[in-house]
Amino acid sequence: MKMIKLTITILVLLCFVYSNLNAQKTEGIIYYKSKINSKKLDEYLTNKRKSIKNKNVIESLDKVFLYTKSINSTISFSKGEALFVVENKLDVDINDLGQRVLKTVSGGEREYYFNDKNKTYLIKDCEALGECFIFDNTYLEWQLTQETKTINGYKSYKATRSNGKVIAWYTPSIPLGFGPKGEYGLPGLILELEIGNVIFNASKIVLNPKEVIKIEEPKGGKRVSKEEYEVIMDKAKKSVFGN
Repeated sequence: MKMIKLTITILVLLCFVYSNLNAQKTEGIIYYKSKINSKKLDEYLTNKRKSIKNKNVIESLDKVFLYTKSINSTISFSKGEALFVVENKLDVDINDLGQRVLKTVSGGEREYYFNDKNKTYLIKDCEALGECFIFDNTYLEWQLTQETKTINGYKSYKATRSNGKVIAWYTPSIPLGFGPKGEYGLPGLILELEIGNVIFNASKIVLNPKEVIKIEEPKGGKRVSKEEYEVIMDKAKKSVFGN
């Protein structure tokens, strides 16, 4: 029995090392499209919309839920580092409320940086207060399942967190524990992500392209802890909206 346990342990360690070595060798770009999650859309149309009395509120929410186009974003990765950003260009007028909201909840102007080798996971935010802050990404605890489906030709596994409110489908075939909006910590790249009202889908996967991919840790911002950033944001909100 001890020998069997030892053998299993060795195999797990070998798989872990092999995956990390592959992650170091693999580089590429994953293209995503994010849109309003159809589950949330159905929920809005069947329940929430009917309960809202203010016509202006309904009009604003309709712009978000019914009339937005998908938002493009990418994950570039190389040598165990990765960066997620939303495409800066909007296909519609910047005054379009729905499109601006969808872009913001898809990641906005933020940069999400991942470096599993150094255990460095950062977010750079230059939108909120007119200056840039760089802070640590939140630790994420996942529940893994054996449920699978194929996404873009890759066998993917389902994982959840936050009591099932966040759903990710990741593929061990691309051994990089990263995903849209800085979601990380799974044994493979996230190809589909349901978070909040939005769903991200990988639309194109390019591995080992001819052009060199170089990932740099975010710079040019004030380095603060996550707790310090939240305090700063809370104070800013209170100064605008009051207590």
